[in-house]
Amino acid sequence: MNNYKGPKLRLSRRLGVPIAETPKHTLVLERRKVGFGGGGGSGKPRRRKQKSIYGMQLDEKQKLTFYYNIGNRQLRRYLELAKKNPASTADVLVELLEARLDNVLRRLGWARTIWQARQLVSHGHVMVNGRKVSRPGYCVRINDVLKPRNDACKKTVAAYQATAVIGTPPQWLTFDADMFEARVIGSPKSAETQLPFPLKTSMIIEFFSK
Repeated sequence: MNNYKGPKLRLSRRLGVPIAETPKHTLVLERRKVGFGGGGGSGKPRRRKQKSIYGMQLDEKQKLTFYYNIGNRQLRRYLELAKKNPASTADVLVELLEARLDNVLRRLGWARTIWQARQLVSHGHVMVNGRKVSRPGYCVRINDVLKPRNDACKKTVAAYQATAVIGTPPQWLTFDADMFEARVIGSPKSAETQLPFPLKTSMIIEFFSK
Protein backbone atom coordinates (compact mmCIF):
# COMPACT_ATOMS: atom_id res chain seq x y z
CA MET A 1 0.00 0.00 0.00
CA ASN A 2 2.76 2.51 0.83
CA ASN A 3 3.91 2.34 -2.80
CA TYR A 4 0.45 3.07 -4.22
CA LYS A 5 0.54 6.25 -6.33
CA GLY A 6 -3.02 6.31 -7.69
CA PRO A 7 -6.06 8.24 -6.44
CA LYS A 8 -6.70 7.47 -2.79
CA LEU A 9 -10.44 7.98 -3.17
CA ARG A 10 -10.51 4.90 -5.40
CA LEU A 11 -9.41 2.81 -2.40
CA SER A 12 -12.33 4.06 -0.32
CA ARG A 13 -14.75 3.32 -3.13
CA ARG A 14 -13.32 -0.16 -3.58
CA LEU A 15 -13.93 -1.07 0.06
CA GLY A 16 -17.07 1.00 0.58
CA VAL A 17 -15.64 2.70 3.69
CA PRO A 18 -13.66 5.94 4.16
CA ILE A 19 -9.97 5.14 4.64
CA ALA A 20 -9.34 8.76 5.64
CA GLU A 21 -11.33 11.20 7.76
CA THR A 22 -11.36 13.96 5.16
CA PRO A 23 -14.71 15.06 3.65
CA LYS A 24 -13.57 13.91 0.21
CA HIS A 25 -13.65 10.33 1.45
CA THR A 26 -16.60 10.48 3.84
CA LEU A 27 -19.05 12.61 1.83
CA VAL A 28 -18.57 10.77 -1.46
CA LEU A 29 -19.45 7.47 0.18
CA GLU A 30 -22.47 9.06 1.88
CA ARG A 31 -23.71 10.29 -1.51
CA ARG A 32 -23.27 6.82 -2.97
CA LYS A 33 -25.46 5.34 -0.22
CA VAL A 34 -28.25 7.77 -1.08
CA GLY A 35 -27.64 7.48 -4.85
CA PHE A 36 -29.76 6.15 -7.65
CA GLY A 37 -31.15 2.66 -8.08
CA GLY A 38 -28.57 1.54 -10.64
CA GLY A 39 -30.64 -1.44 -11.68
CA GLY A 40 -30.14 -1.09 -15.41
CA GLY A 41 -33.12 1.24 -15.82
CA SER A 42 -35.54 -0.90 -13.80
CA GLY A 43 -35.22 1.30 -10.73
CA LYS A 44 -34.32 -1.73 -8.63
CA PRO A 45 -30.92 -1.90 -6.92
CA ARG A 46 -28.54 -4.54 -8.18
CA ARG A 47 -28.03 -7.56 -5.97
CA ARG A 48 -24.42 -7.78 -4.87
CA LYS A 49 -22.60 -11.04 -5.18
CA GLN A 50 -22.06 -12.70 -1.81
CA LYS A 51 -18.39 -12.53 -0.82
CA SER A 52 -16.47 -15.59 0.27
CA ILE A 53 -14.87 -15.80 3.71
CA TYR A 54 -11.50 -15.15 2.07
CA GLY A 55 -12.93 -12.06 0.33
CA MET A 56 -14.23 -10.68 3.61
CA GLN A 57 -10.90 -11.34 5.33
CA LEU A 58 -9.09 -9.61 2.48
CA ASP A 59 -11.33 -6.56 2.80
CA GLU A 60 -10.61 -6.26 6.53
CA LYS A 61 -6.88 -6.58 5.91
CA GLN A 62 -6.99 -3.90 3.22
CA LYS A 63 -8.92 -1.52 5.47
CA LEU A 64 -6.07 -1.66 7.96
CA THR A 65 -3.22 -1.44 5.44
CA PHE A 66 -4.85 1.44 3.56
CA TYR A 67 -5.75 3.39 6.71
CA TYR A 68 -2.27 3.14 8.25
CA ASN A 69 -0.50 3.26 4.85
CA ILE A 70 1.56 0.12 5.38
CA GLY A 71 2.35 -2.94 3.28
CA ASN A 72 1.50 -6.59 3.84
CA ARG A 73 5.00 -7.41 5.11
CA GLN A 74 4.83 -4.63 7.66
CA LEU A 75 1.39 -5.73 8.82
CA ARG A 76 2.58 -9.32 9.16
CA ARG A 77 5.55 -8.13 11.25
CA TYR A 78 3.28 -6.12 13.55
CA LEU A 79 1.00 -9.14 13.87
CA GLU A 80 3.91 -11.36 14.90
CA LEU A 81 4.90 -8.81 17.54
CA ALA A 82 1.33 -8.64 18.79
CA LYS A 83 1.15 -12.43 19.15
CA LYS A 84 4.14 -12.37 21.51
CA ASN A 85 2.25 -10.10 23.89
CA PRO A 86 0.11 -11.86 26.53
CA ALA A 87 -2.70 -9.36 25.97
CA SER A 88 -5.31 -9.63 23.21
CA THR A 89 -3.54 -9.94 19.83
CA ALA A 90 -6.23 -7.85 18.13
CA ASP A 91 -5.89 -5.01 20.66
CA VAL A 92 -2.09 -5.03 20.67
CA LEU A 93 -2.00 -4.96 16.86
CA VAL A 94 -4.02 -1.75 16.71
CA GLU A 95 -1.98 -0.21 19.54
CA LEU A 96 1.29 -0.91 17.71
CA LEU A 97 -0.05 0.76 14.58
CA GLU A 98 -1.31 3.75 16.56
CA ALA A 99 2.18 4.30 17.99
CA ARG A 100 3.74 4.78 14.53
CA LEU A 101 5.19 8.28 14.17
CA ASP A 102 3.25 9.10 10.99
CA ASN A 103 -0.01 8.10 12.67
CA VAL A 104 0.86 10.16 15.77
CA LEU A 105 1.20 13.25 13.55
CA ARG A 106 -2.24 12.51 12.15
CA ARG A 107 -3.70 12.16 15.65
CA LEU A 108 -2.12 15.49 16.65
CA GLY A 109 -3.62 17.19 13.60
CA TRP A 110 -0.14 17.99 12.26
CA ALA A 111 -1.27 16.35 9.02
CA ARG A 112 -4.74 15.97 7.53
CA THR A 113 -4.09 12.48 6.21
CA ILE A 114 -1.68 9.61 6.80
CA TRP A 115 -0.09 10.36 3.42
CA GLN A 116 0.71 13.93 4.40
CA ALA A 117 2.06 12.65 7.72
CA ARG A 118 4.29 10.14 5.98
CA GLN A 119 5.67 12.88 3.73
CA LEU A 120 6.42 15.15 6.71
CA VAL A 121 8.41 12.40 8.40
CA SER A 122 10.15 11.09 5.26
CA HIS A 123 11.36 14.59 4.40
CA GLY A 124 12.86 15.01 7.86
CA HIS A 125 10.49 17.75 9.04
CA VAL A 126 9.91 16.26 12.50
CA MET A 127 12.24 16.06 15.49
CA VAL A 128 11.84 13.46 18.23
CA ASN A 129 13.73 14.24 21.45
CA GLY A 130 15.83 16.80 19.57
CA ARG A 131 16.86 14.43 16.77
CA LYS A 132 15.55 14.30 13.22
CA VAL A 133 13.57 11.13 12.52
CA SER A 134 12.78 10.23 8.91
CA ARG A 135 11.23 6.80 9.50
CA PRO A 136 7.39 6.89 9.37
CA GLY A 137 7.26 3.56 11.22
CA TYR A 138 9.26 4.86 14.19
CA CYS A 139 7.46 3.71 17.35
CA VAL A 140 6.97 6.55 19.81
CA ARG A 141 7.44 5.89 23.52
CA ILE A 142 6.30 7.53 26.72
CA ASN A 143 8.07 10.88 27.35
CA ASP A 144 9.04 11.33 23.69
CA VAL A 145 8.87 15.00 22.65
CA LEU A 146 7.91 15.89 19.07
CA LYS A 147 8.66 19.22 17.41
CA PRO A 148 8.82 20.57 13.83
CA ARG A 149 12.44 20.79 12.69
CA ASN A 150 12.48 24.53 11.93
CA ASP A 151 10.23 27.56 11.46
CA ALA A 152 9.39 26.64 7.88
CA CYS A 153 8.27 23.18 8.98
CA LYS A 154 6.36 24.74 11.86
CA LYS A 155 4.35 26.88 9.43
CA THR A 156 3.50 23.82 7.36
CA VAL A 157 2.42 21.86 10.42
CA ALA A 158 0.42 24.83 11.76
CA ALA A 159 -1.43 25.10 8.43
CA TYR A 160 -2.36 21.42 8.59
CA GLN A 161 -3.37 21.75 12.22
CA ALA A 162 -5.68 24.66 11.41
CA THR A 163 -7.66 22.41 9.07
CA ALA A 164 -7.42 19.21 11.12
CA VAL A 165 -10.38 16.86 10.70
CA ILE A 166 -9.70 14.41 13.55
CA GLY A 167 -10.25 16.85 16.43
CA THR A 168 -8.54 16.88 19.81
CA PRO A 169 -5.56 14.53 20.34
CA PRO A 170 -6.15 11.28 22.25
CA GLN A 171 -5.47 11.21 25.98
CA TRP A 172 -2.02 9.67 25.56
CA LEU A 173 -0.77 12.76 23.66
CA THR A 174 -0.48 16.39 24.75
CA PHE A 175 0.28 19.52 22.75
CA ASP A 176 1.84 22.73 24.07
CA ALA A 177 0.76 25.52 21.72
CA ASP A 178 3.24 28.05 23.18
CA MET A 179 6.25 25.77 22.72
CA PHE A 180 4.64 24.16 19.68
CA GLU A 181 5.67 20.71 20.81
CA ALA A 182 3.85 17.49 21.57
CA ARG A 183 4.62 14.93 24.24
CA VAL A 184 3.74 11.25 24.55
CA ILE A 185 2.37 10.81 28.07
CA GLY A 186 0.93 7.31 27.76
CA SER A 187 0.36 4.35 25.49
CA PRO A 188 -2.40 4.10 22.89
CA LYS A 189 -5.35 1.96 23.90
CA SER A 190 -7.33 -0.03 21.36
CA ALA A 191 -10.60 0.68 23.20
CA GLU A 192 -10.03 4.44 22.82
CA THR A 193 -9.03 4.29 19.14
CA GLN A 194 -11.74 5.52 16.80
CA LEU A 195 -11.43 4.40 13.20
CA PRO A 196 -13.74 5.81 10.50
CA PHE A 197 -15.08 2.33 9.80
CA PRO A 198 -15.91 -0.89 11.68
CA LEU A 199 -13.04 -3.37 11.75
CA LYS A 200 -13.10 -7.11 12.36
CA THR A 201 -9.53 -7.63 13.50
CA SER A 202 -10.10 -11.34 14.07
CA MET A 203 -10.54 -11.79 10.32
CA ILE A 204 -7.15 -10.17 9.71
CA ILE A 205 -5.52 -12.59 12.13
CA GLU A 206 -7.23 -15.48 10.35
CA PHE A 207 -6.09 -14.13 6.96
CA PHE A 208 -2.42 -14.28 7.97
CA SER A 209 -2.79 -17.60 9.77
CA LYS A 210 -3.23 -19.53 6.52
